[in-house]
Amino acid sequence: MDLGDILLELIIYLIFLVVMTIFLKIALSFFSKSRNTEFGKVFLTSFLITIILFLFDYFLPGLLGLIIALIIIWLVISAIHHTGFGYAILITLIALLLYIVVLLIIGLILGITLLPFPFP
Repeated sequence: MDLGDILLELIIYLIFLVVMTIFLKIALSFFSKSRNTEFGKVFLTSFLITIILFLFDYFLPGLLGLIIALIIIWLVISAIHHTGFGYAILITLIALLLYIVVLLIIGLILGITLLPFPFP
């Protein structure tokens, strides 16, 4: 792997973080109780989420690692943005649903499948 490949992967990761931050910021805006909703704090939350997911996928792959990572992610969201644990779960679900809807719309516009479904 040369320097160009590493830089390309870092650029793709940065784009992914910005997109994730936008969806998380929109999901946070649905709850008036949440604080620290400026872009920098939400970007930090998105960065921590990706690091947590990577570490648990690398060191503890499987369903147990995913469950532990999600609990830690919800604790991070509730701590940084001053929401409850239940609101952190809702924020995560709303951000995921926004991501899926946007993928489906882009796929329909481009005429391609961006999100494969397990059923025909």
